[in-house]
Amino acid sequence: MHRVKVVLPLAIVAFMTGAAYFVLQLRAHADPRPLVHVATPAPAPSAAPTTLVDPLNPDRSMTLDPTPRGHAENWVSARPGFQYSRPPAERGGVQPCAPQKVDSSGFEEWVPLSKGHFSAPRGLQLDASGRFDLVIHLHGDEPVRRELIESQQRFVLYTLTLGPNQGYAPLFDGPYYFAAVVAGVEQALSKRLGTAAHVGRIALSAWSAGFVGVEAALTQAASKNVDAVILIDGLHAPRRDRRAFEAQLKPFADYAARAAARERFMFISHSSIDPPDFASTTECAHYLIAGLGGKPEAVRRSDPLGLELVEFFSRGDFHVRGYAGNDKADHCAQLAALRDAYAALGRRWNATP
Repeated sequence: MHRVKVVLPLAIVAFMTGAAYFVLQLRAHADPRPLVHVATPAPAPSAAPTTLVDPLNPDRSMTLDPTPRGHAENWVSARPGFQYSRPPAERGGVQPCAPQKVDSSGFEEWVPLSKGHFSAPRGLQLDASGRFDLVIHLHGDEPVRRELIESQQRFVLYTLTLGPNQGYAPLFDGPYYFAAVVAGVEQALSKRLGTAAHVGRIALSAWSAGFVGVEAALTQAASKNVDAVILIDGLHAPRRDRRAFEAQLKPFADYAARAAARERFMFISHSSIDPPDFASTTECAHYLIAGLGGKPEAVRRSDPLGLELVEFFSRGDFHVRGYAGNDKADHCAQLAALRDAYAALGRRWNATP
């Protein structure tokens, strides 16, 4: 099937690969008054708040938010709300874009490949067929390994982070690079373990600009064995051209349908950043949900790195988590959503050997 190629505006690349875009756009488009955290009015205390179980993390429930949010008629295409950013004092002193401490002694040092590098758990055990599970992550290195460690999963992790003038899509717009990553990790691990090691289940994971590489990979025949897709605050599309919008999101919409049927696993998180020139991660996530005939629940919960959960949707193994915040710190904090996604993926893989 012919695929419509969509070239994203240069502003998208700048937005997702550099802090300067955040600062310039906020100055140019924000209200000139100081940015403050506007508290949402609390519901009347006549009834106890309703709690919901999070299928991704059953030990941490959410509170249903009955406060009217507007956009009742056009919630799918509505621009994101929650245009504020929590200061460090409201994040427990955490600076989300700064390095966070984690005990990484359970993982080997990074092993370089021709592009990118990988890290394997110490004492990695292959299954009876000599296989191991692999996460291929685009855009982000040490913070991604940090979240994998926090998830307590023992996947082998490959990461690739390109510079602001390089693109992920050209690398994966063909079967060769995907196959080269798999072969490179297999060969290096086989040498280190002294026995043949082969990739079993594969997850494609991305933060920010890395999503375009995932989109390109999903259109290739080699991706038929990809069991999971995880996108962290990075699903964008053209806003003014509906045909281009739908073409950009079609591979993800198709994968979401398979995940909702539990044939695959898919996790998407979005912030409330509102880009002026292209569809936000909120709008794109809502489009996928609406395509399944669903609608997100309005909730509240405090998550790691000062994230404020404001909506969620789950159907089968398709999960969307939406967060407040419209600044660089909120974009960085989104990486903390990986720990729940990786933990849920581990439960899926442990249940289906």
